[in-house]
Amino acid sequence: MSTVWDLLPAMSVFAFVTAMTPGPNNFLLASSGAQFGIRQSVRHLVGIRIGVIGLVLLCAGGVAIALKQHPELYRVLQFLGLGYMLWLVVKLMCFNSRGKSGSAGKPLSMKQAMLFQLGNVKAWMGSLALVTSYSLPSHYWLSVFNIVVVFTIFGLFANTCWAGVGRWINQYLNTSLKQRAFNVSLGCMTLLSLLPAITEMI
Repeated sequence: MSTVWDLLPAMSVFAFVTAMTPGPNNFLLASSGAQFGIRQSVRHLVGIRIGVIGLVLLCAGGVAIALKQHPELYRVLQFLGLGYMLWLVVKLMCFNSRGKSGSAGKPLSMKQAMLFQLGNVKAWMGSLALVTSYSLPSHYWLSVFNIVVVFTIFGLFANTCWAGVGRWINQYLNTSLKQRAFNVSLGCMTLLSLLPAITEMI
């Protein structure tokens, strides 16, 4: 019989790949790193991790399954989450850090980043896959605790790397046109990452 420690290597690989691959969170963090720097993006990053921990616990508690069994509630959540994500994408694509800065010239807050996860299909699917694949009935909540710890560690590493990439790229964004092109490119890639959710809702 497998123990929680036997599952650790495979779970670590899955968590690393899931956290490092491109997705809405990482694209927005790259943009935040480029525009505001890593230090100013810390609240955004921490909000992501708290939000994802919440998703893992919701999946572990059976909320994801309950939402699937009540399609009307699940659909409302999808629309609200996707609408919020699309609003952030538009905000990103219209923002120019070298031009005038107003209320849009701020990194995401911890609360905004947390709420963002409710509509993040990649985060939901990753959380559900982790819970269903690496939890043990015999030590259920201990295995869920391990999932949270492992996913948080690799998530922090991956998110920091993406913010760092954005910060590194910033040295080449020395004109408003380059900054705008960078933002629009990241916005388009974020939209592409949302296509599975959009097509599912149509």
